[in-house]
Amino acid sequence: MYVPPAFAMTESEALDVVRNVGAGYFVTAHEGGIQSTFLPLIVQSSPDGVRIWAHFAKANSHWKVVSDAPECLLIVHLADAYVSPSLYPSKQRDEKVVPTWNYVTVEVRGTLQMLPNTDEEALLMALTDLHERNSAQPWAISDAPGEYIDAQRKAIVSVELAVSEITGKAKASQNRLPEDAAAVRARFKAGSDTEQSIADWMA
Repeated sequence: MYVPPAFAMTESEALDVVRNVGAGYFVTAHEGGIQSTFLPLIVQSSPDGVRIWAHFAKANSHWKVVSDAPECLLIVHLADAYVSPSLYPSKQRDEKVVPTWNYVTVEVRGTLQMLPNTDEEALLMALTDLHERNSAQPWAISDAPGEYIDAQRKAIVSVELAVSEITGKAKASQNRLPEDAAAVRARFKAGSDTEQSIADWMA
């Protein structure tokens, strides 16, 4: 990913985006073809490094290439929004302005491998707890019949991405004059949920 210095995120910031978004596109290349699957995920950090757990539907043949094509690109996208030149106060002095797009996105590279069955139950419980954490009535795996959960587990294949590189890009009007960036931020703060997400990244 092309990342001008002004738009670069720290690895810690990028990893927080991955954690908070909680899903992304797992992309692999195999025998001249490219496959992509959008999957929920959970980040596991330890002194040994960062690993990301996810699972494919067994009916999705993408998981079958993991052993032959372990290199994986994970794309996690937080938000994006169009920026009109009409928002810039500087346009009143100099009309040399063009439209652009602000966005926050992260690319994670690493080696994809099958997750041992011993960890699969931990993965499913962690994923559930993560995404139910803000629910008024959180659902738990134990709420469903055990035999039903067992049948559902047989329909998935769990994988682990051993992370080797994390690159984050937050394009949030850092290349504009302070007054222009402030005007965009003010508009986005009062805009859609997506625009508000971008505004949070603007100084």
